[in-house]
Amino acid sequence: MWLASVDQYSSAFDLWAASLGLTGEALLRLLLATLAGGLIGLERELRGREAGFRTNILVCVGSCLTMVVSLQFALRHWPHEQGVNINIDPARIAYGIMTGIGFLGAGTIIQQGGSIRGLTTAAAMWCVAAIGLAVGFGMYYIAFLAVVIVLMALWILGYFEGRVPKLRYRIMTIRRKWEVGCIAHTVADFKRAQFDVLDVSFERTPDLRYADISLKIAFTNKEQYFTFERHLEGDTQYHLLSAREL
Repeated sequence: MWLASVDQYSSAFDLWAASLGLTGEALLRLLLATLAGGLIGLERELRGREAGFRTNILVCVGSCLTMVVSLQFALRHWPHEQGVNINIDPARIAYGIMTGIGFLGAGTIIQQGGSIRGLTTAAAMWCVAAIGLAVGFGMYYIAFLAVVIVLMALWILGYFEGRVPKLRYRIMTIRRKWEVGCIAHTVADFKRAQFDVLDVSFERTPDLRYADISLKIAFTNKEQYFTFERHLEGDTQYHLLSAREL
């Protein structure tokens, strides 16, 4: 029932947009692309991501303009000799846009230590480019629904994702006095603190009095980890050398 109503409103909007003329409708599409890219870019900007407000606007407007130009290529009459058939495929330019956005999105992906950041931002830019193409093609309501879905995925689902327990990894390097069984005792202390010890290695200091022990641990509770880290800083038995996120 409501889908039929959406189709009616969509058809009415399409007729109104067509009544603006070629230039007017093209300008409308560019403005709508600016709005769509701006909404998604604003969400990325508020979260302090690499590709923010201006970047997403430019991607969406550029994709929209490319689609508008490619449609005009297909509609334009190209002079040719009799017996020669000219076929123009507007979708080929769209293929190039989506491929090119992949290179742009790769610039937002950053590796920090063993973790990778920016994948969501890159995927959002890819969606923004697709939305721009949809607006440029005149699929206004589909583009609007896509913007709503993308914002829900970035904002609402991102909120719930932050509350889902996630396994985190650290490599902690500590120094303690060398004695028989000190490695096993250290591992036991970490396990008593409810950390999963995935790997352990050690190296004796040059004077052989101490051992530098590196432990790869996994945990889900960040507060529990930070409390344990503060405990190590105040423990005279251990000297915390480094803690690195994976």
